[in-house]
Amino acid sequence: MGMTVNQESTYATYKINRTECGRCSCIIVYSSPQCILCDAALELMYSVISDFGLQPSAVREVDITKNDDDGCGLPAPVGLPAIRICEEFISGLPDIDSARGAVMHAVLKNCFSGDDCF
Repeated sequence: MGMTVNQESTYATYKINRTECGRCSCIIVYSSPQCILCDAALELMYSVISDFGLQPSAVREVDITKNDDDGCGLPAPVGLPAIRICEEFISGLPDIDSARGAVMHAVLKNCFSGDDCF
């Protein structure tokens, strides 16, 4: 049994920047220092994911002014704040219900099944 655990942990460290479903991150919040609503978007996402029992590590913050890599190889969004939740993309500051709905869809697709997010 200890052997299996070792193999799994080795596999987990091998999966660099990939979630269980093969995506680069469960939730990405794109921001910049000039973005006045980005902190609010980030706080909103932390609040929403805590309702689902997810860890803050499920959220990756990407500062587009620093050429931060989102791990997905996707172009930076034009408008900020912007949030990518599994396959869904939200531009602007979402209301709490649409953010919850997107996280719920991701949960139903097992986007958070990996150790990265729980």
